[in-house]
Amino acid sequence: MKKLIILVSALIFSTGTVYAGPLTIVRGQDFPPYHFLDSAGKETGFIVEIINHVSRELNLEIRFAQYPWSRCLKMVETGEADAMMNLFKTRERMTFMYFTDNELTREVNQFFKLRTNPVTFTGNMNTLKRLRIGVIRNYSYGTKFDEFSPKLNILRLETEKALILNLVGQRCDVILGNDIVLKSLAAKLPGGENIISSGPGISDDPLYLGFSKARGHKELAEKFSRALQQFKGSKIHKRIIKKYLPQGLF
Repeated sequence: MKKLIILVSALIFSTGTVYAGPLTIVRGQDFPPYHFLDSAGKETGFIVEIINHVSRELNLEIRFAQYPWSRCLKMVETGEADAMMNLFKTRERMTFMYFTDNELTREVNQFFKLRTNPVTFTGNMNTLKRLRIGVIRNYSYGTKFDEFSPKLNILRLETEKALILNLVGQRCDVILGNDIVLKSLAAKLPGGENIISSGPGISDDPLYLGFSKARGHKELAEKFSRALQQFKGSKIHKRIIKKYLPQGLF
Protein backbone atom coordinates (compact mmCIF):
# COMPACT_ATOMS: atom_id res chain seq x y z
CA MET A 1 0.00 0.00 0.00
CA LYS A 2 2.81 2.42 0.89
CA LYS A 3 4.47 1.78 -2.49
CA LEU A 4 1.16 2.42 -4.26
CA ILE A 5 0.71 5.77 -2.47
CA ILE A 6 4.24 6.80 -3.44
CA LEU A 7 3.61 5.83 -7.06
CA VAL A 8 0.36 7.81 -7.26
CA SER A 9 2.03 10.81 -5.63
CA ALA A 10 4.85 10.65 -8.17
CA LEU A 11 2.33 10.65 -11.01
CA ILE A 12 0.54 13.68 -9.59
CA PHE A 13 3.73 15.69 -9.21
CA SER A 14 5.15 14.69 -12.59
CA THR A 15 2.04 15.31 -14.72
CA GLY A 16 -0.16 17.53 -12.57
CA THR A 17 -3.11 15.17 -13.11
CA VAL A 18 -3.76 11.43 -13.00
CA TYR A 19 -5.73 10.41 -16.09
CA ALA A 20 -7.98 7.46 -15.30
CA GLY A 21 -9.30 6.02 -18.53
CA PRO A 22 -9.63 7.84 -21.85
CA LEU A 23 -9.92 11.61 -22.08
CA THR A 24 -13.27 12.70 -23.50
CA ILE A 25 -13.14 15.32 -26.25
CA VAL A 26 -16.59 16.59 -27.19
CA ARG A 27 -17.70 18.12 -30.46
CA GLY A 28 -20.90 19.57 -31.83
CA GLN A 29 -22.78 18.59 -34.98
CA ASP A 30 -20.93 17.26 -38.00
CA PHE A 31 -18.70 19.94 -39.49
CA PRO A 32 -17.24 18.46 -42.68
CA PRO A 33 -14.38 18.34 -43.53
CA TYR A 34 -13.21 19.45 -40.05
CA HIS A 35 -14.95 16.67 -38.09
CA PHE A 36 -17.82 14.33 -38.95
CA LEU A 37 -19.02 10.72 -38.90
CA ASP A 38 -18.28 8.79 -42.09
CA SER A 39 -20.66 6.29 -43.69
CA ALA A 40 -19.46 3.60 -41.28
CA GLY A 41 -20.10 5.79 -38.24
CA LYS A 42 -16.41 6.43 -37.62
CA GLU A 43 -15.12 9.78 -36.33
CA THR A 44 -13.14 11.40 -39.11
CA GLY A 45 -12.11 14.76 -40.52
CA PHE A 46 -8.81 16.60 -40.64
CA ILE A 47 -9.15 17.99 -37.09
CA VAL A 48 -9.91 14.51 -35.76
CA GLU A 49 -6.83 13.08 -37.46
CA ILE A 50 -4.61 15.89 -36.18
CA ILE A 51 -5.81 15.42 -32.59
CA ASN A 52 -5.38 11.64 -32.86
CA HIS A 53 -1.77 11.97 -34.06
CA VAL A 54 -0.83 14.51 -31.37
CA SER A 55 -2.51 12.40 -28.67
CA ARG A 56 -0.52 9.33 -29.70
CA GLU A 57 2.69 11.37 -29.42
CA LEU A 58 1.68 12.18 -25.82
CA ASN A 59 0.59 8.58 -25.07
CA LEU A 60 -2.94 9.81 -24.37
CA GLU A 61 -5.97 7.60 -24.76
CA ILE A 62 -8.86 9.68 -26.04
CA ARG A 63 -12.42 9.26 -27.20
CA PHE A 64 -14.60 11.64 -29.15
CA ALA A 65 -18.23 12.23 -28.19
CA GLN A 66 -20.84 14.19 -30.12
CA TYR A 67 -23.53 16.32 -28.45
CA PRO A 68 -25.43 19.53 -29.22
CA TRP A 69 -23.06 22.50 -29.24
CA SER A 70 -24.46 24.21 -26.14
CA ARG A 71 -24.28 20.98 -24.15
CA CYS A 72 -20.64 20.48 -25.18
CA LEU A 73 -19.74 23.87 -23.72
CA LYS A 74 -21.55 23.07 -20.47
CA MET A 75 -19.87 19.65 -20.20
CA VAL A 76 -16.42 21.21 -20.37
CA GLU A 77 -17.43 23.96 -17.94
CA THR A 78 -18.65 21.45 -15.33
CA GLY A 79 -15.85 18.94 -15.89
CA GLU A 80 -18.08 16.27 -17.40
CA ALA A 81 -15.79 16.39 -20.46
CA ASP A 82 -12.04 16.96 -20.66
CA ALA A 83 -11.89 19.14 -23.77
CA MET A 84 -13.89 20.53 -26.68
CA MET A 85 -13.00 21.02 -30.34
CA ASN A 86 -12.85 23.36 -32.37
CA LEU A 87 -13.39 26.76 -30.80
CA PHE A 88 -12.76 30.44 -31.10
CA LYS A 89 -10.98 31.75 -28.00
CA THR A 90 -13.39 34.19 -26.29
CA ARG A 91 -13.29 35.98 -22.93
CA GLU A 92 -16.28 33.97 -21.68
CA ARG A 93 -14.81 30.61 -22.68
CA MET A 94 -11.47 31.47 -21.11
CA THR A 95 -13.21 31.61 -17.72
CA PHE A 96 -13.71 27.83 -17.79
CA MET A 97 -11.27 26.55 -20.42
CA TYR A 98 -7.53 26.46 -20.96
CA PHE A 99 -6.63 27.20 -24.59
CA THR A 100 -3.46 25.98 -26.23
CA ASP A 101 -1.12 28.56 -27.72
CA ASN A 102 -1.12 26.82 -31.08
CA GLU A 103 -4.21 26.86 -33.25
CA LEU A 104 -5.64 23.69 -34.77
CA THR A 105 -6.59 25.55 -37.93
CA ARG A 106 -8.36 28.74 -39.01
CA GLU A 107 -11.95 29.49 -39.87
CA VAL A 108 -13.46 32.01 -42.27
CA ASN A 109 -17.10 32.93 -41.60
CA GLN A 110 -19.20 34.71 -44.18
CA PHE A 111 -22.80 35.37 -45.11
CA PHE A 112 -24.79 33.20 -47.51
CA LYS A 113 -28.03 34.02 -49.32
CA LEU A 114 -30.34 32.62 -51.98
CA ARG A 115 -29.19 33.30 -55.52
CA THR A 116 -32.39 35.28 -56.21
CA ASN A 117 -31.89 37.60 -53.22
CA PRO A 118 -30.43 40.96 -54.35
CA VAL A 119 -28.96 41.81 -50.93
CA THR A 120 -25.14 41.82 -50.69
CA PHE A 121 -23.09 42.30 -47.55
CA THR A 122 -20.53 45.05 -48.19
CA GLY A 123 -18.72 44.94 -44.87
CA ASN A 124 -20.88 47.66 -43.31
CA MET A 125 -22.48 46.09 -40.23
CA ASN A 126 -25.29 48.66 -40.17
CA THR A 127 -26.70 47.27 -43.44
CA LEU A 128 -27.48 44.02 -41.57
CA LYS A 129 -30.08 45.65 -39.31
CA ARG A 130 -32.91 45.19 -41.79
CA LEU A 131 -32.18 41.48 -42.37
CA ARG A 132 -33.23 38.24 -40.68
CA ILE A 133 -29.93 36.50 -39.90
CA GLY A 134 -29.56 32.81 -39.11
CA VAL A 135 -26.74 31.71 -36.78
CA ILE A 136 -25.91 28.78 -34.51
CA ARG A 137 -26.85 29.16 -30.87
CA ASN A 138 -23.85 29.87 -28.58
CA TYR A 139 -21.41 30.07 -31.50
CA SER A 140 -18.87 32.84 -31.70
CA TYR A 141 -18.42 34.43 -35.11
CA GLY A 142 -15.55 36.68 -34.13
CA THR A 143 -15.40 39.84 -32.05
CA LYS A 144 -16.79 42.18 -34.73
CA PHE A 145 -20.04 40.28 -35.23
CA ASP A 146 -20.45 39.08 -31.63
CA GLU A 147 -20.33 42.62 -30.27
CA PHE A 148 -22.70 43.99 -32.92
CA SER A 149 -25.21 41.10 -32.82
CA PRO A 150 -27.48 42.52 -30.04
CA LYS A 151 -28.53 45.20 -32.55
CA LEU A 152 -29.60 42.60 -35.13
CA ASN A 153 -32.61 40.41 -35.85
CA ILE A 154 -31.09 37.01 -35.08
CA LEU A 155 -32.63 33.56 -35.53
CA ARG A 156 -30.61 31.12 -33.41
CA LEU A 157 -30.61 27.49 -34.57
CA GLU A 158 -28.82 24.32 -33.51
CA THR A 159 -27.10 23.01 -36.66
CA GLU A 160 -25.66 24.14 -39.98
CA LYS A 161 -28.20 21.88 -41.72
CA ALA A 162 -31.00 23.81 -40.00
CA LEU A 163 -29.42 27.08 -41.17
CA ILE A 164 -29.44 25.94 -44.78
CA LEU A 165 -33.02 24.61 -44.65
CA ASN A 166 -34.27 27.83 -43.04
CA LEU A 167 -32.55 29.88 -45.73
CA VAL A 168 -34.02 27.71 -48.50
CA GLY A 169 -37.43 28.06 -46.82
CA GLN A 170 -36.93 31.86 -46.75
CA ARG A 171 -37.29 32.09 -42.97
CA CYS A 172 -33.93 33.91 -43.04
CA ASP A 173 -32.58 36.49 -45.46
CA VAL A 174 -29.00 35.42 -44.86
CA ILE A 175 -27.16 32.85 -42.77
CA LEU A 176 -23.69 33.12 -41.30
CA GLY A 177 -21.20 30.30 -41.17
CA ASN A 178 -17.97 28.60 -42.11
CA ASP A 179 -17.38 29.00 -45.83
CA ILE A 180 -16.05 25.47 -46.42
CA VAL A 181 -18.63 23.70 -44.23
CA LEU A 182 -21.74 25.46 -45.53
CA LYS A 183 -20.73 24.89 -49.15
CA SER A 184 -20.08 21.21 -48.40
CA LEU A 185 -23.43 20.69 -46.65
CA ALA A 186 -25.48 22.81 -49.08
CA ALA A 187 -24.33 20.62 -51.98
CA LYS A 188 -26.07 17.64 -50.33
CA LEU A 189 -29.39 19.28 -49.37
CA PRO A 190 -32.48 20.05 -51.48
CA GLY A 191 -32.32 23.63 -52.67
CA GLY A 192 -28.71 23.96 -51.61
CA GLU A 193 -27.65 24.61 -55.19
CA ASN A 194 -29.44 27.95 -54.94
CA ILE A 195 -27.27 29.20 -52.06
CA ILE A 196 -24.31 31.48 -52.72
CA SER A 197 -21.90 33.48 -50.58
CA SER A 198 -22.56 37.19 -50.11
CA GLY A 199 -19.80 39.73 -49.70
CA PRO A 200 -16.50 39.56 -47.80
CA GLY A 201 -15.82 37.31 -44.82
CA ILE A 202 -16.93 38.59 -41.42
CA SER A 203 -14.07 36.84 -39.58
CA ASP A 204 -10.86 34.91 -40.17
CA ASP A 205 -9.74 33.56 -36.82
CA PRO A 206 -7.89 30.60 -35.29
CA LEU A 207 -9.72 27.57 -33.90
CA TYR A 208 -8.48 25.85 -30.75
CA LEU A 209 -8.95 22.78 -28.60
CA GLY A 210 -10.23 24.05 -25.23
CA PHE A 211 -9.36 22.06 -22.09
CA SER A 212 -11.53 21.97 -18.97
CA LYS A 213 -10.43 24.08 -16.00
CA ALA A 214 -12.82 22.07 -13.82
CA ARG A 215 -10.75 18.99 -14.67
CA GLY A 216 -7.48 20.76 -13.85
CA HIS A 217 -6.04 20.40 -17.35
CA LYS A 218 -3.70 23.39 -17.48
CA GLU A 219 -0.54 21.31 -17.82
CA LEU A 220 -2.21 18.99 -20.32
CA ALA A 221 -3.17 21.99 -22.44
CA GLU A 222 0.45 23.20 -22.41
CA LYS A 223 1.82 19.77 -23.35
CA PHE A 224 -0.69 19.43 -26.15
CA SER A 225 0.26 22.87 -27.43
CA ARG A 226 3.96 21.97 -27.64
CA ALA A 227 3.25 18.64 -29.34
CA LEU A 228 0.85 20.25 -31.81
CA GLN A 229 3.45 22.85 -32.78
CA GLN A 230 5.95 20.11 -33.59
CA PHE A 231 3.39 18.03 -35.49
CA LYS A 232 2.28 20.95 -37.67
CA GLY A 233 5.71 21.03 -39.28
CA SER A 234 5.58 17.35 -40.23
CA LYS A 235 4.92 15.67 -43.58
CA ILE A 236 2.04 13.75 -42.00
CA HIS A 237 0.27 17.00 -41.13
CA LYS A 238 0.64 18.21 -44.72
CA ARG A 239 -0.77 14.91 -46.03
CA ILE A 240 -3.80 15.19 -43.73
CA ILE A 241 -4.61 18.70 -44.96
CA LYS A 242 -4.17 17.69 -48.59
CA LYS A 243 -6.38 14.62 -48.07
CA TYR A 244 -9.37 16.64 -46.88
CA LEU A 245 -8.66 19.98 -48.54
CA PRO A 246 -6.83 19.27 -51.80
CA GLN A 247 -7.51 22.86 -52.92
CA GLY A 248 -5.80 24.27 -49.82
CA LEU A 249 -7.08 25.39 -46.45
CA PHE A 250 -8.65 28.70 -47.56
